Amino acid sequence: MSDKISDRTTRIIGLLQEKVRLEPWHRRIFYVAFGILWGSGGLWLLIEWFKDPELGGARTLLQTASMKVHGAAMLAYLAMLGTLMTHIRRGNALKANRLSGFTIIALNFVLAFSGWLLYYLSDDVAREWSSRIHWIIGVLALPLLCAHILAGRGWTARLLDTKQPTDLRKELKRRASAMRRHRA
Repeated sequence: MSDKISDRTTRIIGLLQEKVRLEPWHRRIFYVAFGILWGSGGLWLLIEWFKDPELGGARTLLQTASMKVHGAAMLAYLAMLGTLMTHIRRGNALKANRLSGFTIIALNFVLAFSGWLLYYLSDDVAREWSSRIHWIIGVLALPLLCAHILAGRGWTARLLDTKQPTDLRKELKRRASAMRRHRA
């Protein structure tokens, strides 16, 4: 039976024992930063949609405060994205959630770039397009992140399904620990 266990399977088990899922404290900080960022952007957008048309391009005080919070939260969120390299490496090696993960990475790049354009562009037409792209992707970011998280939980549950024979799981764990000792 141990002949059927490939090196890739051993590597997968080793990576799973390292955990692809973020630590609880890491998840909380990431979710708080994302929540503040998404909430402040959503608040700005709601005010923009429902403000008095006579104001034109002028910003309300709440929109100004919302943009300041959004900018500060963006700095924290970008720092948190930088801490996800191990998570990305492990998920990529396991071939888990690649589509949703890389989609989120790409959309975060577009959000950062369009936000930068909004801050530095003075051309009204380009600014309008950048704004529209930024808020459309920003609104979609929450359901996409939720889908990535739920898909990851489902993938892990399927891989660690307890219906595997006990001796196979023991063999996988033994090979994974041997592989870790070999690396050290």
